[in-house]
Amino acid sequence: MNQKKRHHFVPKAYLNSFKDVSGRILVYRKDKVADPLTVAPDATQFRRYYYSQPKPDGGVDNNALEDLFSTLESGWPQVVEKLHRRESVHDDLELIFQFIALQRVRVPAARDLAEAVYAATVKGTMNHLARAGKLPPPLAKYPDLLDRVTVAIDPHQSIHAMAWMMKGMETHFGRIGLVAIHNATGLPFLTSDNPVAWYDGSMAFERQAPYTIKPDGPFILQFPVSPTLVLIGSPEHKKSFDAQGLLYGEAPDQGWVHYVNAQTCRFAYEAVIAQQPGQEALIEQFANVAPVHKSVMLPTATGEAVVMQQAFGPRPQKPKWQGGD
Repeated sequence: MNQKKRHHFVPKAYLNSFKDVSGRILVYRKDKVADPLTVAPDATQFRRYYYSQPKPDGGVDNNALEDLFSTLESGWPQVVEKLHRRESVHDDLELIFQFIALQRVRVPAARDLAEAVYAATVKGTMNHLARAGKLPPPLAKYPDLLDRVTVAIDPHQSIHAMAWMMKGMETHFGRIGLVAIHNATGLPFLTSDNPVAWYDGSMAFERQAPYTIKPDGPFILQFPVSPTLVLIGSPEHKKSFDAQGLLYGEAPDQGWVHYVNAQTCRFAYEAVIAQQPGQEALIEQFANVAPVHKSVMLPTATGEAVVMQQAFGPRPQKPKWQGGD
């Protein structure tokens, strides 16, 4: 069997909608914004063996998840064509929601988050055991030894985490209606290596936190489809969506498109993707910002509790997994 090595976390089927006339896209790496890559969609947004899984017989399955994702991706170009033509996509809504959900959970931004949560849980357990006197006392020379411990998580665990992240998205999908907003302003939509974003749109931009909303509160989900089209979901559209299905609208002005692109840039994890140059200043503004995990220790009656949050901040260096049983 042909073993797949390059596992795309942003599929070619999606990136093709952002190609220029030469068939290339611009990839602005956040750590090298001034030096964008001009590449074919198939030559970017992948990692080697990213979805490989161990098999019970001791081997490794390099193909199963990549093949599964490719099956879903195959229907996306036809949906995009319908959206651009403003046709009914009633029969494609399940695929649209599946595609959005998968594109949220499969990317490094989501998988790294899951591993960071697992690592924080391990450290929290260690600290709890230490306070309970169930660990050897630290050496006098290193009283803060536990604080220095770096916890690396087996990346295979974040593959399993994709399933429960998708389950969590079902709740959000049940609360929203989708609209497709066409963009004729002349300012193209951007996308990224983490193109699915949601946030509390009732809050000021600087106070918003990534993927953080109040229970039953307002929020906006955005998913760029092409430089001239974005899908927007929110509870305020649910009534019309339930009655009439996905409706079409127009971007009001370039200021609105700029706001959507600002969200895209700060939700981007390692790279912002464009069809053409011209928005480098905006991309540079959020070059040191990404959705990251944040653990907060809060005092309780019995000690401390670890509260997991997401925030916008510098992307940390992920501890490298060295393998093991």
